[in-house]
Amino acid sequence: MEAFVGILVDTLNSMIQKESGLLCGVATDMEKPARLLSTIKAVLEDAEQKQFTDKAIQLWFQELNGVAYEIDDVLDDYAAEASRVKYKNSGCFSLMCYPIAGNLVFRHRIGTTMKEILEKFNAIADERIKLGLIDQKRGSNHFQVDSTGTRETGSLLKEPDLVLGRDEAKDKIVKILVNQVRDNQNVSVLPIVGVGGLGKTTLAQLVLNDERIAKHFEPKLWVWVSEDFNVKRIIKALINSIRGTPVEELELDPLQRKLQELLRGKRYLVVLDDVWNENLEEWEKLKSVLECGSRGSSIIMTTRMEKVATIMGTLKTYYLSSLSENQCWSLFRQRAFGRQEAEEYPNLVVIGKEIVKKCGGVPLAAKALGGFLRFKRQENEWNSVKCSEIWNLPQDTTHILPALRLSYLNLPIELRGCFAYCAAFPKGYEFEIEEVIHLWMANGLLSSNETMEVEDVGVAVLTELYYRSLFQAVKEDEFGNALTFKMHDLVHDLARSVMEAKHGGTESNRTMILGMPDDQLTVAFPITITGIDQCFSFLSKCGSLRALKVMSYNKQFLHAISKLKHLRHLDLSRSLIVELPNSICDLWNLQILNLNDCLILWSLPKGMRFLRNLRHLCLHGCWSLTHMPSGIGKLTCLRTLSMVVPSGKKGFRLSELRDLNMLRGGLTIMHLERIEDKKDAEEACLIKKQSLHGLNLYWDSERTIQRYNDKEVLEALKPRPNLQLLRVLGFNGSSFPSWISTVTEVVVHESAAEYIVGVQESTAAAAAMSPSLKQLELENMPNLKGMLGREVQGTPGVFSQLQSLSFKDCPMLTLPLPRMLSLKELCVDRCPNMAWASISNLTALKELTIKHSPELDSLPEEGLRGLASLQELHLVRCYNLVSLSMGTKALKSLTRLCINGSHATALPEEVKHLPALQKLELQSFSNLTSLPDWFGDHLTSLQDLTLKYCPLETLPSSIQKMTTLQHLTIFRCYRLGRQCKRGGEEWHKIKHIPDLKIEN
Repeated sequence: MEAFVGILVDTLNSMIQKESGLLCGVATDMEKPARLLSTIKAVLEDAEQKQFTDKAIQLWFQELNGVAYEIDDVLDDYAAEASRVKYKNSGCFSLMCYPIAGNLVFRHRIGTTMKEILEKFNAIADERIKLGLIDQKRGSNHFQVDSTGTRETGSLLKEPDLVLGRDEAKDKIVKILVNQVRDNQNVSVLPIVGVGGLGKTTLAQLVLNDERIAKHFEPKLWVWVSEDFNVKRIIKALINSIRGTPVEELELDPLQRKLQELLRGKRYLVVLDDVWNENLEEWEKLKSVLECGSRGSSIIMTTRMEKVATIMGTLKTYYLSSLSENQCWSLFRQRAFGRQEAEEYPNLVVIGKEIVKKCGGVPLAAKALGGFLRFKRQENEWNSVKCSEIWNLPQDTTHILPALRLSYLNLPIELRGCFAYCAAFPKGYEFEIEEVIHLWMANGLLSSNETMEVEDVGVAVLTELYYRSLFQAVKEDEFGNALTFKMHDLVHDLARSVMEAKHGGTESNRTMILGMPDDQLTVAFPITITGIDQCFSFLSKCGSLRALKVMSYNKQFLHAISKLKHLRHLDLSRSLIVELPNSICDLWNLQILNLNDCLILWSLPKGMRFLRNLRHLCLHGCWSLTHMPSGIGKLTCLRTLSMVVPSGKKGFRLSELRDLNMLRGGLTIMHLERIEDKKDAEEACLIKKQSLHGLNLYWDSERTIQRYNDKEVLEALKPRPNLQLLRVLGFNGSSFPSWISTVTEVVVHESAAEYIVGVQESTAAAAAMSPSLKQLELENMPNLKGMLGREVQGTPGVFSQLQSLSFKDCPMLTLPLPRMLSLKELCVDRCPNMAWASISNLTALKELTIKHSPELDSLPEEGLRGLASLQELHLVRCYNLVSLSMGTKALKSLTRLCINGSHATALPEEVKHLPALQKLELQSFSNLTSLPDWFGDHLTSLQDLTLKYCPLETLPSSIQKMTTLQHLTIFRCYRLGRQCKRGGEEWHKIKHIPDLKIEN
């Protein structure tokens, strides 16, 4: 709330300073609320901490929210009127020349509204004094420390009998400390991270009290750190723990020396429990004192915050997982029934197992809810808990939310509203990065600053909430970057409790999700209304709506939506919409229009140019979009423009992209065959769009009209250097422009090109550019002869940085590959005339994949001899391959061999010459009934063997000698699978292998 109020104050002051003609006469009315908002803002932190236990402050917060939203609406009204005047008033583009008669009514309405708001603000400001709210004038974002010590922890387990499901975690950490880091010169720091109540402290206590730890470390010390990372206090606590008596009051320096004297030369273990410190300097002060023990000295620190783990950790962070539902039930049952047999109360057991689902695998919640029901034996009492939300249960006895609430109160002010807002999502909902950031933007919870745009601020907020364990990553890309997030169920309960306290639980007048299955309307803070007429009636009352998501398409609703003048975010994605009505363009405040995956959308409204505040026009997957109106280039606030479609002289032209230099993310340009003039493409000025990371350039592969040379158009669409990804589809040029080498990854499909780089392009690239091309994928290129034209063979500077290369369906590929000294991965798929001998030039190659090559009966001996660095070889559906050739003797470094699809009756003999082979996968060998006798004698490094879809009947006896073999998978090798089951004829050969997976 404080962040939202701050944004309102800034907006009001900015508006007052501009003192435009439209505002003339009401500036004084604007100034008074601005001053009052600033006064109220000063006490909000105090109110934040007291609201959860003081109903009067909750009501005060709710009144404040209501009035703040009212003034936000007034500011929106002003912005909308200003836009309307500027862009629709008979060619008059200055607010100062707006006719007085034309805005008298508007001025009067704003003035009257502001006076009403002022009266409410005065009452709220007076009430703050009665409630005893004060300006804390804090120097940091941290809340006041709990001085009662009720959260303080120690090294002894309170209830060892109530610890379940942590043995594996304990053993893993003990082994790391005792075995892996025993010889480390510097102190090792192992962070344990998880949400509040998950059992981080308990796990640390289990580790500290383990016998192996007792034998390995001396002394073993414990400090409860909490929010106040006071180095002097922590050092005193460590000294007291060693000596057993309180240390005298000393300055910091003698305390530091005293601790080092006690620890020097000893292999100690320190647990720093419940750490919140994000200040690297403070940690360095403490760490420097602790760098005095012997080899293997270690620190365990527990925290809810990934950021703290990153600052302090030297070892890989241990992320504590949730308990299983069965484990939670066991904890709950012990607390709820004590020594009584749960079976005596079968009805309560059924209800209890439903209650346990609320716990989300958090032991604190299981124990707390079980304890709350310890002496309750009436079904209605248990059903009451089952049907109640966590935040409505007595907090003085359950302690669940107070424990979690620390994570909320520790948040920086600007993050709190964003976190609480996520209660709008249903429990378990996976949200994408852009989705949640756009909703925060629409609800005024983010603001830009001098160095960051509002979207970047949103990314920083989301990252911080993730680092603080309030968000969980669900899906990641191949580089480990999170793509989607969700909230743990109890964290979601925490967000709802905050929303309940501040808003009375109803934020639905600002965010709404419309779904109309069976004529029902549902909104985010759930309201269900039946009947289309009631839906229209309800929507007409939502004048303050900021964000609207429509889950299913209804044509009538689109016209109703156009009356929601405060709407900033409209999400119609994945709907069956064909065209948008022009009335949508009356939404002057609209910032985000999401039409992603509207598969049958074929046009945009002509009035798009009036949406001057639009920042994100999301058109990903709108493949039916055939035309776009002119005027898109006037939307200079645009940051996202997923797709554009050149539409002739009366429609959108590429030159309209000229001034849209703040575009970011990806841009798709469809129907490039429609370009009539190279100049139109040049004037798009793609090279100036420095935040663009992906570019898709598509020509219609079934074109009937060719208006301009493809190669010249592509040359004119030169992007910024180091563009991350370029996709080209349907290109008819003979080769590509020189700038292609400056892109990091290039994907070309359905192209008529004969070469990637011709003579002129190679010369230009060498003369003017620093190549950055690392990945190149070429597919369905029927005319491709080679990567370089014949005249420029031997000068592969354009590919000097290439690391991954893939050919697929290139039947005319005959020229040798150039020397590419950085290439690590090569895939060749359906290229029957490949010059195999030339792969010997690829001396850095680590992975080679050959697919669908029935013409090969053996691998090229000459080609393999140069591949001394090759580690992985994949042969897929090369059905006639019976020999790997003697060239495999050169593959001393090969660690993985995968053969998928072969008519051979035996494993190639050359496999025995692969001494470093660690992983072997054999799949779909239609005639393979046995493995050779030499198998276990020669493959002495093999660790992983996978056999799939092979008619194998037996395994060689020599497999029993393979002491390195750790994993054996037999999948749908039906006869062999049956015999390898425990007690089967082949069981004795494989029973020594630790990890066996046999599935028929």
